[in-house]
Amino acid sequence: MATHVFQIETGKFGLSVVDLAAVGYDAEWQAPDGVDVSTAVIADYVSGSLGDFSCQISAGALSASPNTTTDSTPATFCSPEETTTSVGVTSYTLDVTFLQDPDLMNGLNRYLFEHDTEEAYFYLGLNADVAPKSIGRLRIIAGTIGGDARTKLTATLSLPLSRKPDILFGSGASTVPIETYA
Repeated sequence: MATHVFQIETGKFGLSVVDLAAVGYDAEWQAPDGVDVSTAVIADYVSGSLGDFSCQISAGALSASPNTTTDSTPATFCSPEETTTSVGVTSYTLDVTFLQDPDLMNGLNRYLFEHDTEEAYFYLGLNADVAPKSIGRLRIIAGTIGGDARTKLTATLSLPLSRKPDILFGSGASTVPIETYA
């Protein structure tokens, strides 16, 4: 089997605050207007001059964290200690590194600060608007503003997902969507 290496050439990153008053809103939506992961594009997340923050992102990843618990039964005169591990639902974060922009009126720093703690839809395209890409819901956290003098300021952000995301695996015409609420 040949080695396969994937790299991001043209990534896309967008955020859109969840609008509970949107026409036809459904709590199961993973993207604005209920579009699915196969048809979602960055334009779905843009409102005016806000939403598409692709050109400020230098790194973006959907990170999974296992939720496990262990339960130990102490040793007795008849048997050794026994430990049982239980696996819970995986939790996810959307981890991004971005160029800070507090000098822009419509930049990512303002968006994060203005919508701190609100639920938002996210779009993470690792190959522009085609697969692989991921959509879902997360909680916005305000980003870092400032840092070392005379350097290009970046910040790292870990946004907690509200639920399991939808992912479109593959590339070009050969794809498979894995949808949570399909």
